[in-house]
Amino acid sequence: MRSDEEFGKGLVTLNIIWFAMLVSLAIYLFVGLHVSENLEGSKDQDAFATLKYSLYIVAFITLIITRYVRKLILSVKGGFKQAAKNSRSLGQNPVIQKYATASIVSWAMSESIGIYGLVLFFLGKNTTDLYLFILVSASAMFMYRPKKDEILSLSKDSLETTYGGVT
Repeated sequence: MRSDEEFGKGLVTLNIIWFAMLVSLAIYLFVGLHVSENLEGSKDQDAFATLKYSLYIVAFITLIITRYVRKLILSVKGGFKQAAKNSRSLGQNPVIQKYATASIVSWAMSESIGIYGLVLFFLGKNTTDLYLFILVSASAMFMYRPKKDEILSLSKDSLETTYGGVT
């Protein structure tokens, strides 16, 4: 039914996307550090402090929400028969599609934390904020990296859902 080759191709594609998104964090760091000579720190320290703490809170909330959004996308059970029919006509496996969607959404949410750090750096010229947010973002992306055992587990669950426990 679902071959290891099909999962392997999907995993390679996901690894390429994941790596590209990790590289984008390195680019944010590079851009931030090389633009720093031309930046001026924020004049209004009170407003900047408020923004800084707000972005720290938003980053923390983003980390928490990312986990739940990923679980929500992966836990949707309905529609495997129709999704399988539609995706087969396009040559794509519905399990890989679902896993790719959950992964890319979680990577984008994780990457947004790095963008918060870049924004803080542009406004406050504090390299600690930039390094910290990029590190947290990269750690979250590493935590949600593509894993073959997750795809296989999701595939097993979809088979049980689609065929009523008969595999």
